[in-house]
Amino acid sequence: AARMMNHQGNLLALFSVSRISFAVLAAAFTLLNIYGPSYAQPAPGLWDGLYTEEQASRGQTVYRASCTSCHSEDLRGNSNAPSLIGMSFMFLWETRPLGTLFEKIQAEMPTENPGSLSEQSYLDVLSYIMQVNSFPAGIAELVADMDKLNQVVITPKPAQ
Repeated sequence: AARMMNHQGNLLALFSVSRISFAVLAAAFTLLNIYGPSYAQPAPGLWDGLYTEEQASRGQTVYRASCTSCHSEDLRGNSNAPSLIGMSFMFLWETRPLGTLFEKIQAEMPTENPGSLSEQSYLDVLSYIMQVNSFPAGIAELVADMDKLNQVVITPKPAQ
């Protein structure tokens, strides 16, 4: 009987410790979810809306003035300039960071006067390119934060 009581006491003590451990773990997970590190949040992607409609509209204006002579009005390019739309665009840019595309445009375009536009104009043109490729607009403008732009990978629309 003493042995049985000791066994029941051990089970009761184990159960109490388990309840306390569970409560501590539950509290820790709750705090982690509320105050957890920012790196736990996934980086925004192209399909999260990284530019505004207004920004893309400004980009269209800049594009028409500075880019159509090579890339054409419909962004399909020509024998000397690549297409900036559709499958041809995705063939060249899929899996590459948006920051790489921004840097290339800023450093090399327009070809007759590279780097001649303002940083904002290059961002606006990039927004326009994203719009014509059916990447959705969002509520905040695209900004030249290279750390963030390099975290955004150009990808096709995810399966729903």
